[in-house]
Amino acid sequence: MAPTILFVPGFWEGPTVFDPVSTLLSADGFTTETAILPSTGTTSPGNPSMADDIAAVRAHLESIVQRGEEVILVLHSAGGFLGSAAMEGLSKPTIGKGGVVKIVFLSGAVFPEGFEHQPLPFAVVKGGAMYCVQPEVLLLDDVPEPEKAQWLAALKPQPAQGWDGTVPYAGWRDVPSVYLVCEGDKALPAGLQEQLAGLAGSQIERCSAGHLPQVSQPERVVEVIKAAAATV
Repeated sequence: MAPTILFVPGFWEGPTVFDPVSTLLSADGFTTETAILPSTGTTSPGNPSMADDIAAVRAHLESIVQRGEEVILVLHSAGGFLGSAAMEGLSKPTIGKGGVVKIVFLSGAVFPEGFEHQPLPFAVVKGGAMYCVQPEVLLLDDVPEPEKAQWLAALKPQPAQGWDGTVPYAGWRDVPSVYLVCEGDKALPAGLQEQLAGLAGSQIERCSAGHLPQVSQPERVVEVIKAAAATV
């Protein structure tokens, strides 16, 4: 039985950003699920924090693992450190039956335990909310119209406070990983992605996409995920 694919989105985008990839994988017989970050779409003060996002991803992951299923985590952007932290104690090498067997990073933010987040250089804070600066360029530059306008309209704010804590756990130490380097990414340059992939010891794959390959090149993302599943 193929592993269940659990997607973890990054900031601003919400769960629907994985719909193009999920549709293709489902047509090939894969089971896919997408975690929700409770902080996305909220503003400070009183917003869900990074810890709440990690807890939500963990709860979703636990619900799959409790069914005895193996899981491939597909982590995009900030989902890289959120999903990695959420899998503490839930890898197959740790629990034996079921659990996380592999990670696929998509322009993933990979950080070690203890890393303290700093203000994002491509974000601006307004009225308790954090927005991406020029998302049409930094996030969606390679997405054609009218799809670009649709995805821009779907973006949500992140809260200005509470997301910048300390990384509590790095699950990429527990299982093998694949890192899809997006060479057209203007938010996380390809050279930085390669450094992050090296930190995780990831197998590197490449594409020409911008920061959202799951939107602009879903077929390539599916190809990488299927190859990862085939080697579990």
